[in-house]
Amino acid sequence: MVLHSRSRRAPLASARRPALPAVLIAFLLCPTVAPAAETEWQTVAGAHVRVIASGSQDTSPVGDAAIQIRLDPGWHTYWRFPGEAGIPTTADFAGSTGIDGARLRFPPPQTYSDPYSTSIVYRDEVVLPIDLEAGKTDGSATLRVHLVFGVCREICVPGEARFELPLNATGSDFAARMAISSARLTLPRPQGEAPPRIASIGLSANERAAGTTDGTTNGTGGKLAISVELPAGAGDLALYAEGATGSYNGVPKLVSRKGDVAVFSLPMQGLQKAQDGSQPLSLVLVVDGNAVEHQVDLADLPPG
Repeated sequence: MVLHSRSRRAPLASARRPALPAVLIAFLLCPTVAPAAETEWQTVAGAHVRVIASGSQDTSPVGDAAIQIRLDPGWHTYWRFPGEAGIPTTADFAGSTGIDGARLRFPPPQTYSDPYSTSIVYRDEVVLPIDLEAGKTDGSATLRVHLVFGVCREICVPGEARFELPLNATGSDFAARMAISSARLTLPRPQGEAPPRIASIGLSANERAAGTTDGTTNGTGGKLAISVELPAGAGDLALYAEGATGSYNGVPKLVSRKGDVAVFSLPMQGLQKAQDGSQPLSLVLVVDGNAVEHQVDLADLPPG
């Protein structure tokens, strides 16, 4: 039986220069109203991190913001759930002012495999948008970020960075807005009735036939068979799974693909239950760079 989805700048070298006109000196010393669009870069091993902001927008007095991570060649960092090895990327926004809420968002990741494990990663550069909920403010707001992440090459290095960025309520920064908007366009969207979509989730046929599980989803055994529907002409695809807090599950493996249907297998080992007894599972399906997300409660999975 199955669950069916419903739908830094380098310092300038000293040199003799002609004296600047007094008017120009006065101009340079005057504060400007341009928004502080980014923090300074902070570097951890092969990763360079900063916070960027767009400035105010018609829809929000605090505008939009994101964490930007640039990675040296050969290095990678991790998704919100790292897979079989790695450090999840998390952000705490405690101490921010003029903001009632903030949530870090994640564009589609990539798969990285070595002889020992399979991880869920980002390479080169990634922009992680931050959903901001404006609070009662006098026109000013400050975003404070405590970022925890990991970066790996031959070795893995835990990273930590803290940022503080005033969110200017009167200006706008085009470059930052474009970077954040481009990242938002790639965020997984809730799946609909049309493909790509997760079509069904159930115990794999082999598990049922062998009687290797009693049909309960207690995170101790068995495998899930996850069937997905693909759009016509679909190319590359990947599926990522994130369980409840504390889960240490693996990465779904593609076991079959025929026409517009593909099936992935995911061991239930390591999938934890939440305190309320539910067993949430979030699935992100990526097809040719486009991503949809679907959430189910494995506690509702019928016995095999």
